Amino acid sequence: MSRSLLLLLGRHSVQSLVPATLISQVESLLENHRIQHAADLADQERRRQLYGGGNVDEDEAEQLQYIYQRIGFQCFKETLFEDAGKHLFEGGLDPRVLVSYFPNLRGAVDEAENTANMYAGVALHMPTESSVEEIIAADLVRNYSPHLSPNTREAPSTSELRKILLIAAEDMLEAFLRKCRTRRVLESQAGGGTTSSNRTDEYSVVDTVLVKLFARSEKTKDLYALLHEPHHIVLPEVESILIKNGQYNALCELFQQIGNHDKLLDIWAKIIDGEWSDEDLSDPVGTMVTYLMNLNESSDNKPSTYTQLTQKWALWLMHEKRVPEQGLKLLISSRSNSSRMSGKRSTRHQHNKSTPNSDLDARLDSEDQTLLFRVREINPTMALQYLEYLILQRGSKARDIHMEYATACIDELMGYLQKDEGIEKLWRAKASSYLTSSSSSYSSFSASPGSGSTSSPVPFVSYFASTTPDSPSKRARLKTLLFLQASGLYDASTVKDRILSASEGDKNLKTAKGKHKPLLSFEIAILESKLGNHRAVLDCLVHDVGDGVSAEAYCTGNNGSSLDAGRQVIPPRLCRTIAESTEGLSNWKDAVITTKDVTGDTQVSSGTLLRVLLEVYLSFDDAKKQTSDGKINQQLQVARLLNSQGVHLDVCDVMQTLPSSWPLHLLSSFITRSCRRTLHSSHESQILKMMSLAENWDVKERTWSVLRDEGFVVEEDAQGGEDSEVNAVLDEKIVLSASSDPPTVDVFHNPKDE
Repeated sequence: MSRSLLLLLGRHSVQSLVPATLISQVESLLENHRIQHAADLADQERRRQLYGGGNVDEDEAEQLQYIYQRIGFQCFKETLFEDAGKHLFEGGLDPRVLVSYFPNLRGAVDEAENTANMYAGVALHMPTESSVEEIIAADLVRNYSPHLSPNTREAPSTSELRKILLIAAEDMLEAFLRKCRTRRVLESQAGGGTTSSNRTDEYSVVDTVLVKLFARSEKTKDLYALLHEPHHIVLPEVESILIKNGQYNALCELFQQIGNHDKLLDIWAKIIDGEWSDEDLSDPVGTMVTYLMNLNESSDNKPSTYTQLTQKWALWLMHEKRVPEQGLKLLISSRSNSSRMSGKRSTRHQHNKSTPNSDLDARLDSEDQTLLFRVREINPTMALQYLEYLILQRGSKARDIHMEYATACIDELMGYLQKDEGIEKLWRAKASSYLTSSSSSYSSFSASPGSGSTSSPVPFVSYFASTTPDSPSKRARLKTLLFLQASGLYDASTVKDRILSASEGDKNLKTAKGKHKPLLSFEIAILESKLGNHRAVLDCLVHDVGDGVSAEAYCTGNNGSSLDAGRQVIPPRLCRTIAESTEGLSNWKDAVITTKDVTGDTQVSSGTLLRVLLEVYLSFDDAKKQTSDGKINQQLQVARLLNSQGVHLDVCDVMQTLPSSWPLHLLSSFITRSCRRTLHSSHESQILKMMSLAENWDVKERTWSVLRDEGFVVEEDAQGGEDSEVNAVLDEKIVLSASSDPPTVDVFHNPKDE
């Protein structure tokens, strides 16, 4: 308030000379367009309030805010946007008022419920135009009309000027809103921030408009910095402008922050399909998979909803044009929360005992079948891998699933053989090479069985796995062999017929009148073992494959994991070795699918099977017997069998079975060992008999004195008749004297005494 030091008295009045107030001075300067002088006057008052040392009351502070707002809007009218923003911020203007002049940025700011407090004097002097574009146009008319033709709005020279001024206005707005955010952070740190609904609306306007400005000017770093800080962004207001300017990753972060999974995944899907692109999102597939896996593993109260969402997008990714491997990985993760994992069936506790929960298993099998059907429709190749997951990791015991997987494996093998002639030639060459190498091994091993320098024969499956170059066809065949051996829940007869029918239908797989062996004879041998056809198994292994090692291992019967699992062509240890040494088969190293579904006689003794194997060795066809090499190879194989498994064979039966024309030196080792074993058994039994006799005499000698001291009473019939009433009592002590000794007996008599 101003004070007067001079009074002028009149007849009818009293006048005083009062200095002008700060507001009146600023108003006068603004009316004369002396904006800089008004700003200097306001800055002088501001410095006085800050550094004057006195207390500043609320009226003085509001007066200064009023002055700055008046100056700011005057600059705004005259398109001095940089100065306008600075003065309006110093005046504490509500940012919603300034944003209201930018229709393309304000969005829903001008709604009726969004109101702001204003000084009445400031409101009277605010620009009457509705937008900053109109303010710029009006200023150009005032300054350049009528000097430009045809008019100021349409003149080419002013068009570029309007663009420059509009950019300056938006830069001013951005700087103003940045200062507002900084002031909010400082107030929050000082504990002076308010959370009223009015201030919340103000914060929402500031953050939302800043996002729009950053997106339009492609200030990506500033945009992400704003998103990573606490904010009040109204997502529906910025969604369209972020999409228009290609800021898809920023929009994804906003959707992720509010938990809008559907829209978030839709954006990632469009980026994966190439409809949209964003350099800030380099790996959309990995980001989507990681997000869904974390969502599926979260401890939220909507696990079923998240599981369905994960499975939906996993199936979408499995399409051949996308990333089917990642889709399968995602689908497997969605099934990881069920109660049956790692091959273990679900159980329920009843009367303190764990029993299979058949209802839950049936429901899980039904879900597996449904998902499998959908995967098969989208990508048949991924359906095979999903079947493998169901069997190995989910531990599914559904026969339909095992049968479908077995059929799919056989079809995959046949597809490789039919589409690529090179694979058929390679496998046929491997079979021929194995026959040659095994014959050489038999010859060297039989010629010098005790020599350590010779290499013993190896099973065919080991030879195939170690010598065949790594390829999808090789892995497919080894995987098929491991599954056919491990599982017993498929129909072996149907699978066998499928192999034979496919071989007959393809000229490349025919046996060509016996000149070539079937390529999949080893697979047929495994199927015959599941059917319990032991002779057929041995016939395939010996005649078609030439794998005497596997045939002997099959006969010994010590390779099964349990008594009811049946005999196995590929022992479990060999299965594990092959799975560990072959790339892509690591999941099969612990595959144990033991079932009792093995037909035929599973209790056949090893000796019986070895006699059958001997007969198989002797039943080579006439074409082979006519060649000298065939005869020699046959004799060497039989000799090796007799030397390695002779303990299970009877020498008399063998001598009667073998042809009389065979040379004796091939059987000398077997006969010698058999006789030695017989003699050894005879001597061993004699030694055991004499040791037992010696033990018995030793016991009698040690118990003689005890029996003598104790004595015994025997009641006998004196006449020896049954009807006699007179009984005699015999006392041992009367018969034996106290000094009598037991008789001396030689346990081992001297032959010279005879």
